[in-house]
Amino acid sequence: MSKKELILQEALTIFNSKGFEHVSTYDIAKKVGMSQGNFTYHYPTKQILINTLAKKMINEIDHFILNVDDNFSPTQLKENFKRTFEINIKYKFIYLNYSQIVLNDPDLNEYFISNAKGRKVLLKKMLTILSKNDYLISDDLINLTDQLADIINLIAVYWIPESAIYHSTKSNKEIINHHLDLLFLPFQPFLTKKGKLDLQN
Repeated sequence: MSKKELILQEALTIFNSKGFEHVSTYDIAKKVGMSQGNFTYHYPTKQILINTLAKKMINEIDHFILNVDDNFSPTQLKENFKRTFEINIKYKFIYLNYSQIVLNDPDLNEYFISNAKGRKVLLKKMLTILSKNDYLISDDLINLTDQLADIINLIAVYWIPESAIYHSTKSNKEIINHHLDLLFLPFQPFLTKKGKLDLQN
């Protein structure tokens, strides 16, 4: 593992356990056994480090959700959401401080806005394939792509802090399943019998 990767790994662990606002670059440098000078050579500021972690998270999500083929099914859609939630938990410090982190970094703000636009295009592609494969009753849901994408984004951004407040006694698995069910509520009225059966199997 390179020094840059080691720093990212340790920073993620510390940010998740203590909160990024309570951790300095000195704390992370000490944790990885590196001088402050060597640390800042790789990541000159904490903001750059957080920016790198946030983009790394998006890349991890993109690694699997962008692979949508002609056989895409509701089960695969649900699996995409589940794996996204699992990665969100891995980077939970970002979501516990989402507005503070994103709004205070213009580059990251622009990156997330651009990513959200790309997600709308991807969702429309997914819905179009689901409709073509007779998993959706009609194309009506495709016409609601933008609104549906906004609902998904709202849940994706705020489900971790919401869970920390209202579901603190539940396991990560229980919390993910609960929010998966919420996320799929808008899809339910549009699923064909074939679509509902696919999700049950």
